[in-house]
Amino acid sequence: MATGLKSRIIYREKTSSQTEGSYWAGTYKLLLRAKAIPSPFGSQNMVDTSTLEDLVETQEMGRRAAGSMEISGAFEKKYKDDMVSNEGKELDFCILYGTDGKGSEGICAFIGQESFAPDEATDDHLTGTATVAVKTVPKWIENDYDVAVTEDENGYPTTITLSKKS
Repeated sequence: MATGLKSRIIYREKTSSQTEGSYWAGTYKLLLRAKAIPSPFGSQNMVDTSTLEDLVETQEMGRRAAGSMEISGAFEKKYKDDMVSNEGKELDFCILYGTDGKGSEGICAFIGQESFAPDEATDDHLTGTATVAVKTVPKWIENDYDVAVTEDENGYPTTITLSKKS
């Protein structure tokens, strides 16, 4: 079983050069150095399928609820400035699940919007929260894309690129 260490949430601004079949290919940025990444999948709604003939109430699974993700992370100017300038824009998001920072366990992609707010300033670690609204159905894309990550001397990503597998 893998741990979540080095799981990352990345994004890019939508561009006109995106093509069918390789939509998610391109260069991404780290949203922020997250403390935790909540699931982009909403709760499953249950639909009552009971009839007057049933002795017990019956249900079927319905649609998932759309939602938002509250992602807490380190408050750093370079990430905060990018998030503030992108507020309200439609962005492509990918969550790289796994221990290698490249989505070794799974890559989940969706379109959404984000906003940023600082958390309470204390004598402890300064943090902020990115709120990501999930606008499309999240889909698993790890079987179709490879991830390349260039990291700085501290192991933080400077460039993250998704390319279509051949």
